[in-house]
Amino acid sequence: MNQSVPLWTTLLAPVVTLLGTMLVVMLGVYLQNRAIQRLGEMLRAEFKQGFAELELRLTKLILDLTRRVERLEEARGLIRTP
Repeated sequence: MNQSVPLWTTLLAPVVTLLGTMLVVMLGVYLQNRAIQRLGEMLRAEFKQGFAELELRLTKLILDLTRRVERLEEARGLIRTP
C-alpha cells in the first residue's frame, strides 16, 4: 500500500517553527526598544538635574561675588553707578 502524505502536513512543522521564531524575535525587539526608551528617559532626567545643580551653584557664586564687590565698594567709599 502506498500512502501519500498530504503536502500541507509536510509544510506544517517548518511554518509553525518559523512563526514561533518570528514571535520570539519580535518580542525581544519590543522589550529591547522599551528598555532603550526608559534608559534614554533616565539619562535625560539625570542630565536636566545636573544642569539644574550647576545653575544653582553658579547663581550662588555670582551672588557671593556681587556681595563681596558691594562690601569692598562700601569699605573704600566707592560709588557704584547702575
